[in-house]
Amino acid sequence: MENDFIVSIKGTTLTIELGKELATANSPALTEELSKYRGQDITKVVFDASRLQILSSSGIRVIFFVNQRIGHNPEIVFVNCAKEIYESLEFVGLTKTITFEENKSKLILRQKKVLEDYAANNDVVCYQMKLGQED
Repeated sequence: MENDFIVSIKGTTLTIELGKELATANSPALTEELSKYRGQDITKVVFDASRLQILSSSGIRVIFFVNQRIGHNPEIVFVNCAKEIYESLEFVGLTKTITFEENKSKLILRQKKVLEDYAANNDVVCYQMKLGQED
């Protein structure tokens, strides 16, 4: 698996665009990338979770790393976080330190992408019949 994330900085805000998963395969690379920002004046870290579908314990460790090692107690924001991801973060107690927001345009794109992925990975056939029409 490639790194499946993009890190960018604008002013004092660090933005992390997450891919489909944040798990063992890419969490160490993300932690290494984020280590470059230690000691910098980062006041806000934004995780764009528009495409995120899988969050493992190693992915959760990345969030703890950001909370404890980047900047001086930066505000952490999750944008377009799926309900299941939110519930995982809630279970480990991170929702108390994270702000959750939704960007409507990206949310619509995420929903479309999830439906496309589902349809591509499952034998789903949809068709419409008029009332009274036979197969």
